[in-house]
Amino acid sequence: MRQVPQCPAGEKLSPCPPELAAGLLPRGETVVELGCGQGVLLQYLRAHGFPTCIGIEPDPERAAYCRSRGLDVRPGTAQAVPLPAESCGAMVMECVYSLCEPGPTVRELARILRPGGTLVLTDLYAHGVGMTLEDSPLCRRVPRREELEDELQTHFTLERFLDQTDALRQYAMQLLLSGAGEADCTREAFRRLKPAKPGYGVWIWKKNSPR
Repeated sequence: MRQVPQCPAGEKLSPCPPELAAGLLPRGETVVELGCGQGVLLQYLRAHGFPTCIGIEPDPERAAYCRSRGLDVRPGTAQAVPLPAESCGAMVMECVYSLCEPGPTVRELARILRPGGTLVLTDLYAHGVGMTLEDSPLCRRVPRREELEDELQTHFTLERFLDQTDALRQYAMQLLLSGAGEADCTREAFRRLKPAKPGYGVWIWKKNSPR
C-alpha cells in the first residue's frame, strides 16, 4: 500500500466526504480504516457515534501525527493488517484499493472482517479502458467497474453502489484551482488517466458467511 496523496486541507485525495462514509457504516461496530492518512475520517467517526475506530497507516510520520491527536493508528499495509482474524464489523478503504495488489488485499480484507460485516470501498474506476500506471502517485491502476467487482465477489456480496463521478470532477477542479503544491502533480496524473475516462465509485459490500 503506497502513500496516499493529500489535498490542501490535509485530507486524503477523495471526493467522498466523511459524513457520507459515516452514514454507510453500521453503528456500534469496531471500524478499521486502511490507509487513514492524517486521520480525518477517524476523527469524524469518533465524534459521531463510533467509539472504537482503528487506523492502519504505512507512513510513519502520518501515523505518529494521528497518535498525537489521540487516535488509535497502527503501522501496517492492506496486505498485512496487524489485527486478529474477524476482529471488526466494519472497514473503510478510501482511494487506497487502486494502490494495492488486488489478490492479497481482498484476502486480507476477508480475514479481518467478521461474516456479515460491512466494507465501504471508494476509488477510481474506468468508464473507458482499464489502465495500469506503475509510477503514478495518484493510483497504480484504474480497473473497469465490473473488473473491480469481480475481484471482491469471491468473499463479499455487493449491497449498493454510488456513482460519485460528478463529485470527483468538482473535487479535482477545486484542487487544481487551489494553487496547492499538489495541483501540478494531480493535473499530470489526470492527463495520463484520460484514456480511462475515470469515474469515482462508492461500493458497500457485506462479507459472505461461511458455507
